[in-house]
Amino acid sequence: MIDQNNNYFWQVVEEFNKLMKSAIQGPNCTDPAICKGECCSIKIDVPKVLAKEYIKRGYAEKSDFTRSNTFSFQLRFNEDTGKCFLFNKVLNGCSVHKSGIKPPQCWIYPTDFSNPSKNEISCKKISGWEIIDYQKAKKAENLLKQYVFLCQVEAKKESKGIYKRLGNLANGISSKKNEFLQEKLRKIAPRNLGGFIDQWDHLDLLSAEGLSLQMKKFCGKHNSKCHHLVDDFINCDMICNEIACKLVEFLQSNLYTYIKMEGLDVEGHYPLYKLLNYKIFNSK
Repeated sequence: MIDQNNNYFWQVVEEFNKLMKSAIQGPNCTDPAICKGECCSIKIDVPKVLAKEYIKRGYAEKSDFTRSNTFSFQLRFNEDTGKCFLFNKVLNGCSVHKSGIKPPQCWIYPTDFSNPSKNEISCKKISGWEIIDYQKAKKAENLLKQYVFLCQVEAKKESKGIYKRLGNLANGISSKKNEFLQEKLRKIAPRNLGGFIDQWDHLDLLSAEGLSLQMKKFCGKHNSKCHHLVDDFINCDMICNEIACKLVEFLQSNLYTYIKMEGLDVEGHYPLYKLLNYKIFNSK
């Protein structure tokens, strides 16, 4: 079932899981009398290859992953429960804990890989954790470095994939993603557009917090004859086709440059106030 195109990656992840499973021991944290997923209240970064496997096995959907500036994605954080979406209330634990491909970062707390001072190890709720095989823990620590390296290599490729997700023109032909974004733009009022969000395989719109005037200058530059611009911008109910096309062209020409210069956003959010006012674009 594992994607065989990434054999070395899976060797690293599966071996890490096996090593840590047998290198540490502690209380039964799936017992609700002891804990209710306290350690699941952190945001975890994962590579796309791991995210795809979770989707394939039915643990997740594409919408359960948000873009990250560390690896390709971040596991969706459930704001209502204050936990990672993989926390299963029925299991009172992680859905992928016994899968053999649990994110390596999730194994580290609370023991880490060594305890040279022989201190008592406690998690947020209880003590009694210990490393019972230091050799295996050390091997796992080395594997983690390889895992991080592989994830960073993939993330770099994914960042360049913004061109494809944006739907850049190929041989002068508009892609479906290009048309999708233009269609979404034509259905939103310019005052409500806050920016763009980089998702699994396409860009989508980011709603403004309240009313935004960021598009007024852009509209004035590319459609100066619009009757809404003078004193009726707030009442404009939808972005016109001309502006939608120009805005997509702007993104195709400048978004990757912005990311290259400023770095990836921690959640893949690219607000208009940053893009439209970026000094390099305004100096052209």
